[in-house]
Amino acid sequence: MKRFDLPLLVITLVLVCFGLVAMGSASWFVASEEFGDPFHFLKRQAFAVALGSSAMIVLAFTPYQRLMTLAPALYGFSIAGLCAVWVPGIGHSANGATRWFGVAGVHFQPAEFAKVASLICLATWLHRNRGAVHDPRVLGYAAAAAAPLLGLIILQPDFGSTAIITGLCGLMVFLAGIRWSWFAAMAGAGVSALAVVLMAESYRMARLVSFMSPCDNSSTTGYQVCQSLVSIHHGGLLGQGLGEGKGKLLFLPEPYNDFIASVVGEELGLVGLLALITIYGLFAWRGIKIAEAAKEPFGVLLGTTFTVMLIGQACLNLGVTMAVVPPKGLVLPFMSYGATAMIVNLASVGVLLSISAGREETAPTTAAPAPGQAVPA
Repeated sequence: MKRFDLPLLVITLVLVCFGLVAMGSASWFVASEEFGDPFHFLKRQAFAVALGSSAMIVLAFTPYQRLMTLAPALYGFSIAGLCAVWVPGIGHSANGATRWFGVAGVHFQPAEFAKVASLICLATWLHRNRGAVHDPRVLGYAAAAAAPLLGLIILQPDFGSTAIITGLCGLMVFLAGIRWSWFAAMAGAGVSALAVVLMAESYRMARLVSFMSPCDNSSTTGYQVCQSLVSIHHGGLLGQGLGEGKGKLLFLPEPYNDFIASVVGEELGLVGLLALITIYGLFAWRGIKIAEAAKEPFGVLLGTTFTVMLIGQACLNLGVTMAVVPPKGLVLPFMSYGATAMIVNLASVGVLLSISAGREETAPTTAAPAPGQAVPA
């Protein structure tokens, strides 16, 4: 009998249930106005949860080492999905971006899948070349493989996903034991490239500038963040009550998506937001513990970066709603509306559960290697 990490499973279920309740509350007004059905978005999200839960169960019972054999197929599937958004008839655009393709009336965002696939591919490559992370050919091949994925994502355009994948891949190489000097050079090159991409589009610079003082641009680029702060302010300590928020009544943009945490803050108050942050903190704790206890480098690399991917995205989303970081259009994991994100995130939890079940019960905890030290064979 496999011994999964029960706390992680419980924490995930709590987040998903919390998300369905919050998303249902945040979306009912828009759903009623646009579709005449207050449960339109909730039903679609519940279906995504069902699909994601199925993927989580399958992956939890599948030895995570099998992902190494699937890495080439996952890479090819990612490239195909990212190209599909440009195919007439199935590609879908919204708000100036072409990031989705539709199948049977359901829109999928392939960049979400590409995040996970890129990490699996890189972890496989580094595991098979463990001890040789300083070989320029090893890093060169990894960069060459990542370039098409990142290029297709930035063309959509999706700067947020590009930055996240770049950062997570950098973190994985760091964990694999690359020398500090090499890592610093890679980080500098990555940051410089992202800065060039950021400055290439005026709207990205406008978001960055308005972030410094969002309320000075409350009718233009700072509108979203200002409305988010207003909603959280109205929530006070204990909130207005579940379902009683006013920001979602067409004042707060994307109340059931990017800014769902603002609705939580207004309806459940500071207490609700702190509870949400605490749950994410517990998720991070269990994810890192699972990664530390993995019995081989592949599990350490994959478990750590999957955890950072989910929690890092949560931190960025919450930071945007509180005007701590510039707007990036990132969803809140397990909470925001979005079929692809929900399926991929739950599948990622399935991989973490598989890693937790595969660890050797009597083996000592294996901490991630220090920078400059190669991952042990």
